[in-house]
Amino acid sequence: MKESFVDATPSYLFVSICPFEIFIVLISLTLLEYPSKYNPYLTPTITKFSITSQVLLDETSEILYYRTPITAIGYSPSDGDFVKLSDVNDSKYKIFEWISEGFDAKGHIGEDISKGYSGFIDLDSSNKNTLTLVAKDFNISDTNQTLNQVFNNNFDLNETVAIIFAGTFDNGDESADIDYKNSFGWHGYDHKKTYTIKSLKQVGVDANLTMNDEIKNNRVFSKFYLADTGWSIARGEDIKQDSNCLSQFKMEQNSLEFNNTLFIFYNYRPWKKESFCADPHNNNGETNEGNVSILAKNVTSFRVKAVGYHIELKVQFSKPLYRGSDRNITITKQKVTF
Repeated sequence: MKESFVDATPSYLFVSICPFEIFIVLISLTLLEYPSKYNPYLTPTITKFSITSQVLLDETSEILYYRTPITAIGYSPSDGDFVKLSDVNDSKYKIFEWISEGFDAKGHIGEDISKGYSGFIDLDSSNKNTLTLVAKDFNISDTNQTLNQVFNNNFDLNETVAIIFAGTFDNGDESADIDYKNSFGWHGYDHKKTYTIKSLKQVGVDANLTMNDEIKNNRVFSKFYLADTGWSIARGEDIKQDSNCLSQFKMEQNSLEFNNTLFIFYNYRPWKKESFCADPHNNNGETNEGNVSILAKNVTSFRVKAVGYHIELKVQFSKPLYRGSDRNITITKQKVTF
């Protein structure tokens, strides 16, 4: 990433290290030199930004934990181009997207072995000729009901999910890198490594998944991700602000409030030629689908970077010291998630 996340002014640096997370917080030193008369504005705003940024990064990290790693991309709102997140080398890729697995359903199996799904295929029992995969410990009804509740849908499971194999190191099928753009269905491209399900049949505690033809001549792995939705995180400045799904927030288009609001989009499926509901481009017959929520306001920068198998998140909050002031309160926080 080429952008600088913090102004070149001197800063205090605070680092907090946890077993699986690293936080870095920077507050402009000039703020600490403001006259005491600004304290009624300064202290509450810094406190609010600090808490809001931590909650934002915590919630985002929790969702990202259940990502299918190889599907994460950087997307350019200016020209509709996208690249694998680890290949991002240009500041134009301002929108972060990924595909998650059905973690709300998968988590059930830890509480009750008869519910949810395990995420494993019995390779010996599966049948290549009939395109049938035997999914171990897979409760079709519970998984379908759970995901419909999460996304407020009323679909059959094969309309909602797809299979992405975990590959050799759980990152995803490495062969996707040969033709990455056509692997997962992003932005109107093909989904050659995202396999759709024709039908499902419960057989005892397992499920027979009859796959569609695209799985032919592809390698099958014993572990899979049950892809359930695409996710996007974007600032208002980088999306189509007149989209119907954003009208609920009643913000003036191109205002500072709108531009500096950070949104999260979900409940759309790239392998079905769907994109998030405020995508500024419609490529190759895509439709805009899904839901949107506000993650935070006053966000002047949100950047994501892939480093090995983990992801760095950086967020910057900023607002005038008080209404009409030419001085800003700015706080930047970074988190590493695995």
